Amino acid sequence: MGVERFTFRRGLVAVAFLISISMLVPAQVNAGFSLGDAANYAVLFEGAGNNHLSINNGTIVGNVGLGDPPGGTPQAQLNSPLTINGNIQFAGSVNTSIGNGVVVTGSITASNANVQTDLNNLNALSSTLSNEPGFSVAISIANNATQIVNAASGTLDGNGNRVFSLSSLAFVNGATLVINGDGAGDSVVFNIGFDASFGGTIVLTGGLTSDKVLFNILGGANLTGGHALTVSTSGATETGTFLDPNGAMQINHSVLNGRFFGGDTHDDQIVSGIDTVAPVPEPSSYALVFFGVVGAIGVLRRRKR
Repeated sequence: MGVERFTFRRGLVAVAFLISISMLVPAQVNAGFSLGDAANYAVLFEGAGNNHLSINNGTIVGNVGLGDPPGGTPQAQLNSPLTINGNIQFAGSVNTSIGNGVVVTGSITASNANVQTDLNNLNALSSTLSNEPGFSVAISIANNATQIVNAASGTLDGNGNRVFSLSSLAFVNGATLVINGDGAGDSVVFNIGFDASFGGTIVLTGGLTSDKVLFNILGGANLTGGHALTVSTSGATETGTFLDPNGAMQINHSVLNGRFFGGDTHDDQIVSGIDTVAPVPEPSSYALVFFGVVGAIGVLRRRKR
């Protein structure tokens, strides 16, 4: 009995040590920008001015959210063949046109406060990052060619972002863009101040994930007047998060491992053979420590019994 009591007490000391150490762990281990609750969505559409989010001929893995901007009620137009492995959530009232053969595995719901809050936060993030000076880089990749951008060459801001200012973009089908992490876990931001068309393949290396690489399309304000974004790869895969709050967006015949956020006062099109797969949000360091401590306490109780 004495040995069991000693072992249990020693285990409690170890748990207390874990808790004290957890207080020294930053809430966000990965440096750089945070998507916050928006990381629960594959697609978020601003939808100002009664515009439509049109999705057809493809698969989306993740949730889809439509905002509730002043002066408009956005509509989701879903046409077969299409599968959405997730929920469709409206910040306002449900306004959906669903064609025969469309499969939505989750629910379609109204008045979800998180959707508009997430869009507002993303718009603020885009604006904040747009004002940061970045290392000027031109992306020019021919068919069957590869260009490597090393994150370490980007301008490091005070928040752990490696910021680039894109001076030009010539990125055709058959080309490959490789973005290599800096080894420190910093995020990568590309500020793009012109209409942008993405073809080809985007590959992330050096520990980067799609939630740590942001293509931030600039211009305009208050959900209007921004630059347009087009992703069209002829079936190739691009990895990253695309954000264009004030401009028109479309993605066609492409595979996107990441997220597609924005759409201002234009129709947003995700069409013609698309696959969009959103990564599962990573738990925070506090959550990991919490579950570890809970598990340790459970084991100790069983041993005591």
